[in-house]
Amino acid sequence: MKRNIILFVAAAVALLSIASCNRKVEYQFDTYATLYRSAFSVSEDAGELRIPVLLKNKNGDAQISVKVTDGSAEVDFDYEVISPSNDLLSFTGDTDSLDIVIKILTPELGQFTGSKDFAVTLSSATAGVSVGAYSQAVVTIDDVDHPLAPILGEYTATGQMASGGTSWVVKIDKHEDLTKVNFIGLADSGETLVGNINEAMTLITIPFGQMYVASGYDILFVGWGAGGYYMPSGNLILTKTETGWEMSCDGDDSEMSWGYGALALDGNGNPLGWLDYVLPGTILTKN
Repeated sequence: MKRNIILFVAAAVALLSIASCNRKVEYQFDTYATLYRSAFSVSEDAGELRIPVLLKNKNGDAQISVKVTDGSAEVDFDYEVISPSNDLLSFTGDTDSLDIVIKILTPELGQFTGSKDFAVTLSSATAGVSVGAYSQAVVTIDDVDHPLAPILGEYTATGQMASGGTSWVVKIDKHEDLTKVNFIGLADSGETLVGNINEAMTLITIPFGQMYVASGYDILFVGWGAGGYYMPSGNLILTKTETGWEMSCDGDDSEMSWGYGALALDGNGNPLGWLDYVLPGTILTKN
């Protein structure tokens, strides 16, 4: 009896395996083309930009239509489409990735005109092939002649954070107002803070009291003092040096040595605790 049961189980397993194999053969994943993100940026002096188009679950040859549309950037003035020359990418043989090649023209290099953009859109030209979620991307041509270009970029912050870090990356980025800059990663990786820069580009003041959202909380950017004291008004001040920036605060308590920090708030605006804070004396060195 036991032997019959074993044989029956073995036969049932074999039948299930065959059925499973048949289902795998019958099921087909859809073939689709996609970009790998929805935004690209390129410097105006880069010369060329390549944007990969991926054909997923390839099942035979396929053609994908590529349409490039002007935004504030104009074709044949700010950029030129090199490939595909006939607006079609042809995937043949084992090929499952092809590049859209854009030549970046620089008619106004040396003159600040601001960043410009154009759009790239995919559509299918072959029956049975679709396009994925990233079927369109906006390409930004960054103007290298930005008047604040000498101070923009990535810096290494050297100091002491409550979380234990002694160095981290801070980015000073463009703001639409040329008298301001954006700071990313100053106190917390999720924040963007706005600083005011003087005409000589030697002094930046970042007002305390700015708010942003990170880690699921409302975060308040404030001055920090020993004992957990915080200063919601005033400024973090960055003074230019030969290699970067030195930080200080214009706190209203001259006896307190102020650093800065990111203070988490509850729904009513009450402090919950420090997301992180940075002790006084931090410096930024340009990478």
